[in-house]
Amino acid sequence: MNSRPLMLLRLTTAATEEIGVTPHGKLSIFPVTGGSFEGERLRGKVLAGGGDWVTEKADGTFELDLRVTLETEDGALVHMTFTGVRDDANHYFRTLPRFETAAPKYAFLNRLLAVGVGEGHRDGPIHTIEEIL
Repeated sequence: MNSRPLMLLRLTTAATEEIGVTPHGKLSIFPVTGGSFEGERLRGKVLAGGGDWVTEKADGTFELDLRVTLETEDGALVHMTFTGVRDDANHYFRTLPRFETAAPKYAFLNRLLAVGVGEGHRDGPIHTIEEIL
């Protein structure tokens, strides 16, 4: 399988909102307060107001559900979501990003599939995202 770099995504988050144990697992929400993204074809900032809904499963893994809005340096808005799996015991943090935009310049995002590798940091996660060719 071939891929090419799409972006490096840095997220900043606020205090975690602990929902507690639900029928699906222990739910925590990480409000996204900002961040940045940069790549060869697009760069800009992450707008405040999104979040990552993280469910801890019985086996100790985490199911991720992120929703954010990206604003490119030229003002276009891009809705980004991803699902993913984080397994801290095995140093595994992978995501499946998807994108939606009305901006013609970035319409290529509507048609691509991508994968990401995340890393946890004190200020928030950093995701290396690759476009699948």
